[in-house]
Amino acid sequence: MTTDGVIERGRAAFDRHAWTAALEAFRAADGEAPLGFADLERAGLVAHLIGHDDEAVALWGRAYHEAIRTEDDISAARQAIRLGMILASRGDMAVGGGWLARGARLVEESGIDCVERGWVLIPDGLRQLDSGDPAAAFEIFDRAAAIAERFGDADLRTLTRLGRGRALIDLAEVPRGVALLDEVMVAVTAGEVGPIIVGVVYCASIEAFHAIFDLRRAQEWTEALAA
Repeated sequence: MTTDGVIERGRAAFDRHAWTAALEAFRAADGEAPLGFADLERAGLVAHLIGHDDEAVALWGRAYHEAIRTEDDISAARQAIRLGMILASRGDMAVGGGWLARGARLVEESGIDCVERGWVLIPDGLRQLDSGDPAAAFEIFDRAAAIAERFGDADLRTLTRLGRGRALIDLAEVPRGVALLDEVMVAVTAGEVGPIIVGVVYCASIEAFHAIFDLRRAQEWTEALAA
């Protein structure tokens, strides 16, 4: 099979969520000729989804440098933000913070009104939550939500609702917070968001339900997601 044929096989596997088959095809194609930006993004995603995080970081790093090479600063910023969030989530805070700072700088220097301006806000909101300032976190997630709505980004919209829901619970506005978490779980079970967001939303929501001792809701959503 030609290299183009292998890449097409990888893309087809990606589209049907056959993650292992997709990664094997992308690896094979990459061994023949370096993958382009879009396929590096796809390969990094599937590597992350099946637990090959070091490979995912390497692939997304290559995607970042490819975007820089072609002077596509916004695509480069998107990769930097993704790398920063993934690295920080696994405990590599300094390296993750460096990538996030790079992404924020690229977005700011571009002067472009883009959805990445909303993505840059997500880590700031999470830091405020973790530091015990849910009011500040809510305000940051609310700003990101407006950007998500303006650009119609379902993944960002869902994360901002998740963030606001968690902030409201911490502010003792539990019914409002739980309503937002139920809404984001609807988005997950309806297939409205990407696969990485599915995992993030599920883990954070179930954790929140356990924290408020709503085990019935945690069990119900677990069963819905499994189905």
